[in-house]
This record gives sequence, structure tokens and C-alpha cells, in this order.
Amino acid sequence: MTDQEQKRLNTMNAVLVKMEDIKNSQKSLIEKIGIVEVQLFDIQSKDLDKELEKVMVRASDTLKIIKQATEAFEMKRNRLENEA
Repeated sequence: MTDQEQKRLNTMNAVLVKMEDIKNSQKSLIEKIGIVEVQLFDIQSKDLDKELEKVMVRASDTLKIIKQATEAFEMKRNRLENEA
């Protein structure tokens, strides 16, 4: 493996670590929204419930996109590593 290929592989590994951090942050956001939704049962805030539902849907969609992008990037990194 050339120095340039190793540098590229190292950069890709660093990106994958950051993507994992992003994925974990998104999971944490979803968990926190769920906690707030449960807490709202007692006070019946329909407006906030409605808005939180929108946020939850978008957060879930974003998590799916992040997972797919990470998997695709990881496969690309693995190909590079195997070709070297």
C-alpha cells in the first residue's frame, strides 16, 4: 500500500468514527424525544405532541439515511483496503 493510499484509508477511518458519533447522537435525540412524549401524557399538550411527532419522524428518517450512508462508505473503504 502506498503512502497516499494509507493516508486515504486513515482519513476514511476517521470519517467512519465521526459518522458513528453522528448516528449515536441521532439515536440519543430519538430517545430524548420519546422521554418528553411520555412526560407529556400528564399535561396533555396536543400542539407539542403534534410537533414532537414531526421531529420524531424526521429524526428517524435521518437516522436511516445516516446508517445507509455509513454502510456505503464503509464498503467503499473496505474495497480500498482489499485492493491495496
